[in-house]
Amino acid sequence: MIVKQTILDTIEDLCSDFLYYDRKEDEDLTMELLNKAVEDGEITVKEMVDKFESCLRNTYS
Repeated sequence: MIVKQTILDTIEDLCSDFLYYDRKEDEDLTMELLNKAVEDGEITVKEMVDKFESCLRNTYS
């Protein structure tokens, strides 16, 4: 169970990095551009989750 919680905590960190910390220095995808893309429906949370899931499944299948 400790490993599972560590993995889940790391995923939470990945989300924080993706949504905030990595956006600070990224000129191509700022936090504002990412937020606007979601707000405008250009991309959905489900589409992002599906992509993440696909990458994981490709690694572990």
